[in-house]
Amino acid sequence: ASLLWRSFPEATSEAELADLVAEALNTAQRPVNPRTVRNWLRSENAPGLHYVLAVLALAGAETVFELF
Repeated sequence: ASLLWRSFPEATSEAELADLVAEALNTAQRPVNPRTVRNWLRSENAPGLHYVLAVLALAGAETVFELF
């Protein structure tokens, strides 16, 4: 969840963040719904590895290393 917030610093609310993330990750083969992203943010469900890798790519190496 913290990586999602760091990847989209312009988001001012959970709903806005969920919309931004869903839009960025959405593809024809793998649609992403903002509700799914809200579940990830609340730790109700875990995203699949392909989504984690996509977010890592969006965040960039510097952001990932800052978390550690």
